[in-house]
Amino acid sequence: MRHTDDFSPRRPPQAGQTLAVPIEENRNSSLIWLILATVATLVLMGVPFASVITFPIRMFVTFVHEGSHAMAALLSGYQVIRMTIHWDGSGLTLTTGQNWFIASAGYLGTMLFGVFLLYQAQRRDRVGLLLVGSGMLTLLLTILFVNGQASWLMVLPLALAGALLLGGLRTNLPMIARWGLLGAGGFLVFLLAALCALTGTLYSWIAGLSVGVSLIALGVLTKPVVGQFIVNFLAVQCCLDALSDLKTLFFLSAFANAQSDAANMARMTGIPAFIWATLWLVSGALLLGVTLWMIFQRPQKRSVGAAR
Repeated sequence: MRHTDDFSPRRPPQAGQTLAVPIEENRNSSLIWLILATVATLVLMGVPFASVITFPIRMFVTFVHEGSHAMAALLSGYQVIRMTIHWDGSGLTLTTGQNWFIASAGYLGTMLFGVFLLYQAQRRDRVGLLLVGSGMLTLLLTILFVNGQASWLMVLPLALAGALLLGGLRTNLPMIARWGLLGAGGFLVFLLAALCALTGTLYSWIAGLSVGVSLIALGVLTKPVVGQFIVNFLAVQCCLDALSDLKTLFFLSAFANAQSDAANMARMTGIPAFIWATLWLVSGALLLGVTLWMIFQRPQKRSVGAAR
């Protein structure tokens, strides 16, 4: 039997025609990843010991929170004395001055960053850049603020230690040279760790460097479809962590006299702390709601355009 193939060219779209283009498919896929990331987050919230899985993300959220305080202090004309991150997810940023902008920046800055990631993550071609950018942000916050103005003094010996250790891994060098480089790099790392331990910033440096490098590696090595889930998961964690912290802050401000950003605002303005906690909680919920509305109501770009 004789077979004939249809080699007739496809007709170009006429003016006013619409086609189902990949943009719609990518949009639907991104919304699925957002929903899956939200479901995964909610499930992990109810699983015992699931905090072990989300621990690195919690550290990242704390860096964003404390970094927002630090950046607000710089914008207000003050200096950052020290930024400390603790293993339980708490943190403390000491500045040379205090105002309402600095006190409000922590929770609202975390929510703003979370909704920014949430919105941008719906574009698959941007997820690698978002992960690399988030990692670089963490490294920058660590270098700039963990030891205050003295943090820059850590950069050169840290870079030198990294270069020595990487040089010691090169297989084309003689064994004695490799061991010498590894030994020198290890000794320099030991000295830096001892210095950070004496100043109480060792954990902050370890957390900042490990989280920053991990995010950069994910952005470079993961496929876009996997990276889209990771960025959505990271964004959802930022938003829900901020709301959860604000809810906790509200109850602490209403029923306990605990040290907090809301308490600092109360001392500066005379307005009770629980009112500030309520305002921040409502503002955070509105930011998240508007962002989700923009994501799900975004117009679909179907029109191909008029033919010339």
